[in-house]
Amino acid sequence: MIEIVNGSGHHMRGLQDYLRILRRRKLAVWISVGAATAIAGFLYLQAEPRYVAEVVIALDARRVQILPADAVISPMPQDSPVLRTELDVIASRTMAERVAGILERRGYAPGDIAPPLAETFRQRIERWIGNGWDTVVGSASPEPPAALSDAGAGAPKPDVIGRLLENLQVSNDGRSYTIFISYSAGDPEFAAEAANAFGEAYLSYQASVQSEATRQASEWLGAKLDDLRQRLEVSEAAAERFRRDAGLIESDGTTLETQRINALNIELVQARSSRADAEARLDTAKALSQNEGGLDNFAQVLGSATIQALRTEQAKLERSLSELQDTGAVKSSQLPSLESQLASLRQQIAAEVQRVLKSLDNELDVARRKESALQAAFHEAEADLTNTSDARVQLNQLEREATADRTIYETYLNRYKQTIEQQGYAVREARMVSEAEPPSVPASPKLVPYAGLGLLAGLGLGFGLALLRENLDDRVRSPEDLEQAIGIPVMDLVPRIQKGRRATPVSAFVLDQPRSAFSEAIRTLRSTLQLAPATRRAQVLMFTSVHAGEGKTSLAVSIARSAARAGLKTLVVDADLRKPAIAAQFGSSAAPPEPKAAGCSEALEEVIQIDPRSQAHFIAPALLGESLDCIFGGGSLREALSKLRKRYDLIILDTAPASTSTDAAQMGALADATILVVRWGRTNKEDVATSIRQLAFRGVTVSGVILNDVPAGRQTRYEPNSLTIAAWSPEINQPPPPDLRGKGIELVKEA
Repeated sequence: MIEIVNGSGHHMRGLQDYLRILRRRKLAVWISVGAATAIAGFLYLQAEPRYVAEVVIALDARRVQILPADAVISPMPQDSPVLRTELDVIASRTMAERVAGILERRGYAPGDIAPPLAETFRQRIERWIGNGWDTVVGSASPEPPAALSDAGAGAPKPDVIGRLLENLQVSNDGRSYTIFISYSAGDPEFAAEAANAFGEAYLSYQASVQSEATRQASEWLGAKLDDLRQRLEVSEAAAERFRRDAGLIESDGTTLETQRINALNIELVQARSSRADAEARLDTAKALSQNEGGLDNFAQVLGSATIQALRTEQAKLERSLSELQDTGAVKSSQLPSLESQLASLRQQIAAEVQRVLKSLDNELDVARRKESALQAAFHEAEADLTNTSDARVQLNQLEREATADRTIYETYLNRYKQTIEQQGYAVREARMVSEAEPPSVPASPKLVPYAGLGLLAGLGLGFGLALLRENLDDRVRSPEDLEQAIGIPVMDLVPRIQKGRRATPVSAFVLDQPRSAFSEAIRTLRSTLQLAPATRRAQVLMFTSVHAGEGKTSLAVSIARSAARAGLKTLVVDADLRKPAIAAQFGSSAAPPEPKAAGCSEALEEVIQIDPRSQAHFIAPALLGESLDCIFGGGSLREALSKLRKRYDLIILDTAPASTSTDAAQMGALADATILVVRWGRTNKEDVATSIRQLAFRGVTVSGVILNDVPAGRQTRYEPNSLTIAAWSPEINQPPPPDLRGKGIELVKEA
């Protein structure tokens, strides 16, 4: 069962990738920066110097209070919209007219206020070459500006105002109530004079606004007071006349009917309270009388002197009876007499209690009669008050109207007096914090902004050119992009060895620096070759590359040495007949005796050499002499490899580059797996795809790709998305995917 595995998709660049692009394309960046800086310098030299003078005005929240009265114009609100309005007032045409008048009074002519415009770059070129501008550019020369033609005779006033506003800048820092007035001019003295003139004009404008408002307010208030005085006299006369006709007499602010009702109401409340108290005492006494002896402790009973005397006598008789009974003299002659006296006392006490209850009933009756009389008198007084209520309502209405007229009149009168007192005095709500001084250095042009702008423009242009060249560059710089282009996964990335640490030969680095990143990558690559499904059963591996100089020989020898140090019997066969380098990588210079065997198999076995440092075996084609042709004899080499398979765990064939020779295609038929070595930043992706396609057409399947000479940092960030490596071949009845059709290549995965 076979499953198609897609590529990893587009590679997203990070910050480090862009930094590497800038480092690779630094020449384009530096050229762009130099050109932009030169242009900025030329523009800086051509710019006209301008001087800026600034005056600072602060809106003052403090007020000078000479008289204890409110001002005609309220203080300016200290908020952002009001501040923004004041900025617009300063930058208005009305204020510019005031400033023009101030400057003219100081001796400045209109031509000085609105000097001729600076000569433009086109006019300067025109002056240099005469009338040749029309010939060179092909357009008519524009008319000279009005300011230039009128410089001698003086510009009209609208032009003066326009130039004043054009060179004016009014701002606020947004954190305070301070206004900054800046004026730009070619003459530093005039710049300071104009800025101070704007400040003085604004302060004068504030004072004039207050004075004019005070004058208008006093005139209006004087006319209004006459009308209010007449209305007050009419309303007061009407109220007094109605009170006299209606007979509404008042005492202490209230009428006699009202005072009578208030007194009756108070007496009625007291009568009702007395009646309720009598009812409560009578009801309590009646309730207690239902119980035998219940009234003994009643307040009125206890307060009666007669009842208290009778109870004292009763107590004496009861003690005497108790003493006789205690002595046992039950037949004493005193006993009946005492009992008779005791019964008589009890009857007298009961009679006194009944008289107390009767007195309570009489009190309640008196209270009720008094309440009824007061209630009748109260209703009679209410009836009398109702008869005069309509007249009272009308009188109140007339009095309210008179009071309102009096209040309005007094308010206007007080305000009129305050306004009269404030005439001729105006409080400015702003003050000039600092006057403008003639600047000693021009405000523009400044070298730093021009240089910064040129630098930024150069960096932007250089970065754009670097990205453009990077996008047009088809060289391999990403494993993801390479996998997407060829459809074969990258098995591993071998890092670049730093120049200061590079060994000669490179394969010796595995032995000299076993803890280096390069050695660790070789060990990882060896493990990948042993575990990947496409190469784990391969005993004979063929290493090839697209072009010469991509490091396939160094990788082959490094892997062989690493495998030999790990205990595997390893043999490296140098099959690059045009540029053999295996012997140099192993550091071998002495050649063994000339082989005597006539067969290819025997010749190969006789020329096997041993690396003393790693115990790896290798065969150099220069040692085969005339038997070199047996390598491509087909059957003889196949027989020799069959014998070598029994002796070695791993056999590596180092062949010539695939793009320069067909040796790789011929040797690939004898290998179990083919590994393609691609150098980072040197080999084009299209060349890699072409080489893989050519090998596939000759029946050689590329099992995996190794990226060599990878810069530091890129090798550690790459994680292969799959270790399943296989290849499409004509024997597999499976059409190639759409993106690889025409290449004869496909990535498949065993289920």
